[in-house]
Amino acid sequence: MLRRIPTVICPHIHHSPLSSLPKRPSNPYIHYVSENFPVVKSKLPPNTPGKDIMRSVAESWKSLPAARKAVYERKALAEAQQYDNFFKTASLHLLFEAEDNKEKKYLKKRFEELGRLPKKPPLSGYNLYVSRQKGQGNPQLSAPENLKIFAQNYKNLDEMEKTRLNKEVQIMKESYEKRMHQLLNP
Repeated sequence: MLRRIPTVICPHIHHSPLSSLPKRPSNPYIHYVSENFPVVKSKLPPNTPGKDIMRSVAESWKSLPAARKAVYERKALAEAQQYDNFFKTASLHLLFEAEDNKEKKYLKKRFEELGRLPKKPPLSGYNLYVSRQKGQGNPQLSAPENLKIFAQNYKNLDEMEKTRLNKEVQIMKESYEKRMHQLLNP
């Protein structure tokens, strides 16, 4: 696993117990629940089931005025900004320090979303073709049905077009590898 960043250095970042990464930011409702669950629980009989307590908390959230909800929305927004700032400034070498494959995947995704890593290229000409078809499918059909149509259309392409797509993917892969090498070996 990654080394933990001491909270003394970064007290504003909350860490999950299994990682040195900050935990994902909570939404406004979760902030409200964490503050109000104990209050609601204390007002109900001692043996009230948790789901009934949550139901009461949910009802109070629904009836909360917009001005009071805004307090929790600001908390959630501030937490989300701290979370994004961590990834905007964190070293890309975290990818290599991560031992957990799930954590590595998550780090890559976050760095790609923020534009700190180039997006991984498609695996094949077929994948490139299908990715370019997104949004052009029949809205009346399900995603798997549209995918079948895309696959059939790809099969019907002439060999020159398939070769062109495969060459384009190869160029994308080489560019990606070069860019990754530049980023990770300055």
